[in-house]
Amino acid sequence: MKLKVVIVDDESHARSFLSKLCKLYYSDKLEVMDTCNSVESAVTSIKTYNPDIVFLDIQMPLENGFELLKYFDTIPFEIVFTTAYSNYALDAIKCSALDYLMKPIGKIDLESVLSRYESKLNHNIGSDRYKLLKENMLDAEEGIPQRMIFSTKEGFEVLQLDSILYFTTIDKKIMVFSNEDNFIISTTLKELEKSLPSSIFFKTGKSFIVNKNYVKRFNSDTNSLVMANGVVASVSNSSFTKKKLMDALKK
Repeated sequence: MKLKVVIVDDESHARSFLSKLCKLYYSDKLEVMDTCNSVESAVTSIKTYNPDIVFLDIQMPLENGFELLKYFDTIPFEIVFTTAYSNYALDAIKCSALDYLMKPIGKIDLESVLSRYESKLNHNIGSDRYKLLKENMLDAEEGIPQRMIFSTKEGFEVLQLDSILYFTTIDKKIMVFSNEDNFIISTTLKELEKSLPSSIFFKTGKSFIVNKNYVKRFNSDTNSLVMANGVVASVSNSSFTKKKLMDALKK
């Protein structure tokens, strides 16, 4: 059975391109039911066609893509964001979506969407994730989000931000260590650095992003930070002098 798709983007060429991409490479798996140029028209379309996946642009006039969620008490479809967004709080929200694609979108991006959809379907993941997304949106409007959703191979995990000690690279995979749990997440340090609030977290080098509230001490001999759990996080000489490190911890 084909997955029903609705595309929402205020730019006509973007709607047309993505629609053609779906038909060209995945006509056997995706059926584009409608394309919409606004949140208002998307709400009507979604209620009419009951899509499985909505490709949703964020930056649109009148109402941005996130406003769409406010029209639904429950969200029985998966969302794929299709634009970049600089604000860290909204960037963090992308962890709740099925996928987050940077334009221009290509065949490999659609492969990612289909793979993630199948994975989340097998693990019965859905409405709870979007309920949290709505809550995170409210947090974002007020300032720093209180919790974040992290994609994992099995599905997703939710953590309170203030419980996270640090993120680190282990065997080319990103591991999060917290007071609640430790697990591998599906992202990169670069993406994490953009999505985490800089008032709490900062990257010390190639392998660590730490929560400054859990830094116990700095060892100048080894140029490293000792975390509250005793783990040693290396500090990049090129990124931090002692003064810069102290300033970062004070903020």
